[in-house]
Amino acid sequence: MDDKIKILLLEDQVTDAELAEYEIKKTTKSYVLKWVENKEKYTQALEEFDPDIIVSDYNLPSFSGLEALKIKQGIKPDVPLIIFTGSLNEDIAVGCMKAGAVDYVIKEHMKRLGPAVIGALEQKKTTLEKRKAEEELILSEAKFHRLADNLPDILYRYLLVPNQKIEYINPAIERITGYTPQ
Repeated sequence: MDDKIKILLLEDQVTDAELAEYEIKKTTKSYVLKWVENKEKYTQALEEFDPDIIVSDYNLPSFSGLEALKIKQGIKPDVPLIIFTGSLNEDIAVGCMKAGAVDYVIKEHMKRLGPAVIGALEQKKTTLEKRKAEEELILSEAKFHRLADNLPDILYRYLLVPNQKIEYINPAIERITGYTPQ
């Protein structure tokens, strides 16, 4: 199984792309980086390369990092995107974060890029694990109800904390006692 991290880098300047990869290489040893410089190649790479993370310049000749973020949200909503830019004022940074970017790195502080990539990947892993746990809980609860609702005997679930109450009573209560739970 190939466990290399797939990084999609959207950057129009060759030197900035090389510097970004240099910084990423310091913290991320096992990776494959695909560099694209325009909207068409970016959209194609989202589909074909199937990245684990995206690092996107904010100021591009044909479109912006914010547009790249919107495109990504439509195609790969679970893939984190880091805005990587030469200049970004606070309002734009906040707008990018509200739009779904996981982080932003100013090129003057390029040493933050590697740790930002690692942090974003850890956040993605945590989010996916939480989603999986929630789905498993929903399935478990559905199994419980299928079993409990069809038992011939009375079954109930009583919560001691926080307010001591009966949380669930199966339908057998009505058949056996005539009591209709509310």
